[in-house]
Amino acid sequence: MLPFRPSSVGMAGDVIPELIQLWIVIRDEPELTAKEYELRWRRLQNEGHTAYYEIRDSFNATRSPNDLLFLSRTCVNGLIRFNKNGDFNNSLHHTRPGIAPERLSKLIHQWSHYIQPVIFAVGDYRQTLTNAQTGDLAFLDPPYMGTKGRYIPTNFDFEEFYLELERLNDAGVRWVLTFDGVAGERTYQSTIPPHLYKVQLGLPTGNSPFTKLMKTSLDSVVESVYLNFEPPPEALSQAINFRQKKLSRRSKQQMQQGRLFN
Repeated sequence: MLPFRPSSVGMAGDVIPELIQLWIVIRDEPELTAKEYELRWRRLQNEGHTAYYEIRDSFNATRSPNDLLFLSRTCVNGLIRFNKNGDFNNSLHHTRPGIAPERLSKLIHQWSHYIQPVIFAVGDYRQTLTNAQTGDLAFLDPPYMGTKGRYIPTNFDFEEFYLELERLNDAGVRWVLTFDGVAGERTYQSTIPPHLYKVQLGLPTGNSPFTKLMKTSLDSVVESVYLNFEPPPEALSQAINFRQKKLSRRSKQQMQQGRLFN
């Protein structure tokens, strides 16, 4: 098994241009980005909900990454959603003030430090992965079956995606893929061909923001994590221990139903 090559550079891509631009300003202008957030946050505290909707209108007109950062931290459950016209359409979370500027500033500077070697590009996964080669590691986070189209309208072709996974396998690229798993009483059956991956894990990630938003239930979520390689034993052990600690909070009935992954 080939070892990972140490790397001083990475590449991240997404089809949402505004999201990519936000990460670029966090990388290149962390101090200004933090100050811009504080200006908008304090305006919200002083003016109330009208400030939020005026900033939302501003974002939809200008696509400002600083507007997007503010909206993402103050909208309902932090859900970034765009309508068919490409406009941000989530509402203000009235019962929360949004993350405090002092706390977010520290996070922004931490993010900026760690993503300095990262090249950000607008494009789909195939464009981002074009130059991936043997020894590289790719992290893949496609639209989930249970939430497809809720962030932006999309016609994601999973058959083409699986062909790309096969291409990466043939090229010697290791990948980690997050996908649907279990949400409350709902189990999303995997459509990923078994021959493409070697390991599947269940990773508890908290409660579903979608059912919480709809006020239908409070569903705990266990995501599927797929790997096309065998991880080092110590890393696998850590992942299993983390899962068991999280799952200890779930009911015995759910665990007895065999709803978790091997």
